[in-house]
Amino acid sequence: MRHSFALRAALAAAALMLVTSLLGSGWIWRQAEEALRTQLDLALAAEVESLVREYESLGLGGLADQAQAYARRRGPVLVLLQTPDGQVLAGRLPAIVRAPLLRGYATLEAAPGRPAMRMLGAVLPNGANLIVATELAPVERAATALAWAPPAVALAAALTALLLGFVSARRLESRLAGVGGAARAIMDGDLTRRLPVSGRGDEFDRLVGTVNTLLGRIEALVTAQRQVTDDIAHDLRTPLSHLRQRLEGALATPRDAQADEATYAEALAELDGVLVTFSALLRIARAESGTARGGFAPVDLSALVAQVAEAYAAPAEEAGHSFTCDITPGLSLGGDAALLRQALANLLDNALLHGGQRMTLRLHPGPVIEVADDGPGIPMGERDAVMRRFYRLDSSRNTPGTGLGLALVAAAARLHGGQFRIEDGPSGRGVTAVIDLRGAVARGA
Repeated sequence: MRHSFALRAALAAAALMLVTSLLGSGWIWRQAEEALRTQLDLALAAEVESLVREYESLGLGGLADQAQAYARRRGPVLVLLQTPDGQVLAGRLPAIVRAPLLRGYATLEAAPGRPAMRMLGAVLPNGANLIVATELAPVERAATALAWAPPAVALAAALTALLLGFVSARRLESRLAGVGGAARAIMDGDLTRRLPVSGRGDEFDRLVGTVNTLLGRIEALVTAQRQVTDDIAHDLRTPLSHLRQRLEGALATPRDAQADEATYAEALAELDGVLVTFSALLRIARAESGTARGGFAPVDLSALVAQVAEAYAAPAEEAGHSFTCDITPGLSLGGDAALLRQALANLLDNALLHGGQRMTLRLHPGPVIEVADDGPGIPMGERDAVMRRFYRLDSSRNTPGTGLGLALVAAAARLHGGQFRIEDGPSGRGVTAVIDLRGAVARGA
């Protein structure tokens, strides 16, 4: 707990509050005392003015009676009437004020056993000295009370801050312990583990949600990497083993130029197939990693689709297919033009190889790319499976291909913020391969 950030922050806040309040209390005490003394001086001036009016109305004898009345009341205000040489005529003060005459304000400092006094003196027309005084102790007590209020409040606030800091530190420690346990499990290889969520929806839960999304992405990438490794081991082992056997057989037979040439040609063709497979795997891995987004640039999608359609028009006609296009002009987005071109080419290759007599290529606003055919189609239960690497339908195992074409299309769509799906073809025959890019950032549409 002594290393807890929350507790250290609470201690720092409490110390800052206390120091600030102590400094502020001194300033408050000084300002309050000055303000109260000013009010006290105004009150003394009002009393002197009132007594002077009594003198003007009743004379010196009436003023002496008023001074004696103040003395009998024993109130906070004391009055003394004395001669110019300091002889007391009426009233009382704790200490006798003697000559010289008191004119204006003065403070009588406290003697042992006596309170400090604030006094205001006035000389009457007959020369008598009128002095009105009161104790300064109430002023000092009020100023002190005001000055002690901030430290008292700050102390209470500091204790509350420490308590809240301790509670917050305990709760934070508990949550971090859960996070640490989950992190250790993930480091030990359990990629399905996720950080615990409290359900409060606070900033920690939002952060944990982001980290859990990141962990899910990492799990998917690691799983995909393992799948690629397994697929490579499974699908490339056979052609490589077959190539090795062919070469070993050629070495074991007597040299024959024509036979060796045929063997070398067949070996090169098989190696070209292996290299094509590896190139496709690298393109898929690059797309799924998301690193290609760093090279995104504005792409004129309408022009790109038109170029690919023009390139496939002649092969489709030679193969006896009816190939029609419907391309909305002016559609563009930010993306990887080469990858989008390869994805569309893969769909058209599949339509040429596995489709029927009619092929249709459409690009409409969204943007959405569709390649439809009227061939035998893909069973509903296998439409998701054909997007996996090296997966091939039983009906297509004897045709050329690596089983990576649709996996590349799906990876390219995800990279561009879209999705790839397979739907029923026109009139219920064949399939329609859809690259839905409505999640991509369109530019200049």
